[in-house]
Amino acid sequence: MNTNKLLLSAAIFSVLLIIVTNSVSAQFYTQNYTNPTLSSNNQNLVIQVLKYEPYPVNAGDWFDLWLEVQNIGSGDAKNVRFQLSPDYPFSSTDSLVNEYPVIYGATSANLVKMPVDASTVILKYRVKVADNAPYGTSNLKLIVSVNNKDPSVQSVQYILPIEIGKTKTDFDVVMQDSTSQGTSFAIANIGENSATAVSVKIKKDELVKTTGSEGSILGNLAQGDFTTVTFQIYPNQNLQNATLEISYTDIAGVRNVIEKVVPVNINSNFGQTNTKTSSSSSGKYLYLGFGIVLGVIVVLGYRKIRKKK
Repeated sequence: MNTNKLLLSAAIFSVLLIIVTNSVSAQFYTQNYTNPTLSSNNQNLVIQVLKYEPYPVNAGDWFDLWLEVQNIGSGDAKNVRFQLSPDYPFSSTDSLVNEYPVIYGATSANLVKMPVDASTVILKYRVKVADNAPYGTSNLKLIVSVNNKDPSVQSVQYILPIEIGKTKTDFDVVMQDSTSQGTSFAIANIGENSATAVSVKIKKDELVKTTGSEGSILGNLAQGDFTTVTFQIYPNQNLQNATLEISYTDIAGVRNVIEKVVPVNINSNFGQTNTKTSSSSSGKYLYLGFGIVLGVIVVLGYRKIRKKK
């Protein structure tokens, strides 16, 4: 029997057992691995660390995945090929194949003059979760082969568990009113989770022109809560929609940004209240003053005529 095949099946690709502990934070998840069977006479590739962020991942989002692979055997692993195989609910447009001429074993790694461990490689992938992905744990597959370029000939699949959570929320935004003082919007948390540190910003473009602040801090919005915010938007006959950018922190501590396109109808009298009031008041005082002066002239003239008589 081919020696390479014996080495491949007996040592390099023995089934991995998950041990040690899992490290979970609001941003990432790290899982440690090891191999229960070691051989001092050949190469032995194991996944030492699985890490991904954010944790948990969410349906419709991208996440980063890192794998630390180490040759803990004594022999060198040559022509190593790693291929990430994302099945539903995962996909990726990134390059998913990594190839290495050699990953040194423990014996020769100590002799190689490298700034990093010559027996270890770090694999990094960017993966997307399907919009309709189910909540819970779904698996990615890593296909690895050694000493051949065709992974279908002889390879092993490593199962990589990824937890898909439900930590985000959603918002509904409608224009509530538009007056000469500004345009107000109602913002409601219509999702299944609370949102903290919520802020909103109106996006300016060639049609959306504002005066004053273009952003506002709303605070926290529990599920079902709503609030209002007002922006001073100049009227434009071509303006039909405004885009509001909502930023918030979800229940996993991850910052998110949502854009909402809202139909608007801006009051054409915006910003004209003070000018009209001032002009109207000035006109009234001008006519009043003119009337007083005319009255005085008439009275004085009448008295002068009476004295002459």
